[in-house]
Amino acid sequence: MGLSVQSVYKYIQDGSIKAEAVPYGDERTIYVISETAYEEAEKSLKPSETQRPKKYEYYDSKNDIVLYQRFHSSKIPEARVVRNEDNVFGFFLPNILKWLTYEEGIKNYTLRPSYSIHQPPLDYKGYVELQLPKNEVVFFPSLTIYIKAGV
Repeated sequence: MGLSVQSVYKYIQDGSIKAEAVPYGDERTIYVISETAYEEAEKSLKPSETQRPKKYEYYDSKNDIVLYQRFHSSKIPEARVVRNEDNVFGFFLPNILKWLTYEEGIKNYTLRPSYSIHQPPLDYKGYVELQLPKNEVVFFPSLTIYIKAGV
């Protein structure tokens, strides 16, 4: 299913995966998952195609910008890449609560990226799943994932 061992244990504990606890040795327990339970869990836990984010939803390849990326200039201390109600990428200025088109931000306000969104692959061979809301105001200072891991 592509889940980490920790996730499997978590899903067993919350009942998402049905498993039988079997004593193993004096103090250990192992879990046995039947084929039927595995198939049920696979159906319910595996994200469907519609749930998985598509790269175009958070990355604008034409302008090489990514959702919530931080920009700044001498005129604007902070601007974040967001999409407006028409799903057009642009800039949100949190200090004055204003939205600008991408072109307006670059030409009129000389906005520049505060960091690169392209980083070399990490050595770690595991994976992590982050869920960021697409349509809500986010606590922007906590978004350092692009700086460390890139897109």
